[in-house]
Amino acid sequence: MLHDFWNPLREVHNPGFARVCDEIIQDWRPDIVHIHNFPGLSFDPIRLAKRAVANVIVSLHNYFPLCSRDDLFFADTTVCSGPTRASCSRCLGTMLGDDLYVQRYRAMVGLLNECDALLAVSSRVAELYIEHGVRPELLTVERIGSTTAERLWREIGSSRSQSDVLPSTPLQVIFFGALLPRKGLMTLLQAVRLVENPNLVAVHVFGGEREANIALYAQALSIFPPANRACVEFHGPFAQTDLVEILKHMDIAVFTPRWEDSGPQTVMESLGAGLPVVCAPLGGVPDMIIDGKNGIHVNEGDAQALARVIDDLAMNPERVIQLRRGITPPRSMEDHRQALDDVYKSVKSGARRA
Repeated sequence: MLHDFWNPLREVHNPGFARVCDEIIQDWRPDIVHIHNFPGLSFDPIRLAKRAVANVIVSLHNYFPLCSRDDLFFADTTVCSGPTRASCSRCLGTMLGDDLYVQRYRAMVGLLNECDALLAVSSRVAELYIEHGVRPELLTVERIGSTTAERLWREIGSSRSQSDVLPSTPLQVIFFGALLPRKGLMTLLQAVRLVENPNLVAVHVFGGEREANIALYAQALSIFPPANRACVEFHGPFAQTDLVEILKHMDIAVFTPRWEDSGPQTVMESLGAGLPVVCAPLGGVPDMIIDGKNGIHVNEGDAQALARVIDDLAMNPERVIQLRRGITPPRSMEDHRQALDDVYKSVKSGARRA
């Protein structure tokens, strides 16, 4: 079970997992313990590693240490300010009361502050952890690499970013990834309802189960004018190996999260494919998308602004070319590996990374 909403303190301390973890640490006697994710485990490795006099590094890929859901997004409706200001038991539907969730939260912030280094996957992730009481001197922003983005760059992105070929008519727009409420697909659908030139736009949605797509979005599509409704096509699930074939036919990507998405892979992959990204600048998105250079920012939930941007790009395809030229090669996994190696050396030597 990745998330144990009914037992928040089990995520602080799980005796069975702690015994196994302690045996491994005592057997291997590592110099450094690097923890990448906690869902499905407990927070015991930090305490046990420190007791064994190992250096501890935690990569902060999400908000699980602060939030039982891991996304700081209250009940799939709104950005959350954390367990001390909002009701976790209401958000999760357990109605256990909030004391246990606050204990979990405070225990994890305390354990993070005992670590030797914390690696946030974006600037916003670092800011949020600092806001929740994590010591700033422990935090370093370390963006991860993406082998998929590297492959996309080699096969289609590099040449496309330098191409003078105008985008398609109609403009091919893609939204892909998990179709969870926090990802903001409904904002794009409402923007499609408002575009003035639906004959110049084709929107493709990849992700989730086809039946789930129909169930979630049929009602929204039903109120569209027929021409706008015809703009949208749901393609269902996809695999990472499908992305070259899918993205090579697209002109722009739209990414409109409603939450502070920590380090969205879909943005990395879109840029890797040479696609400008129209996005809500939340979470890790502004670290990758510079407004007017390799994409365009629109405020979260502003369907009218998003419709205007899509209309503008469809009517002025030379703008797409300009944005493509602002795309640079993605960060490689080798870059990420070298950065981690530097962190390990710094921590082992006792130096602090500012």
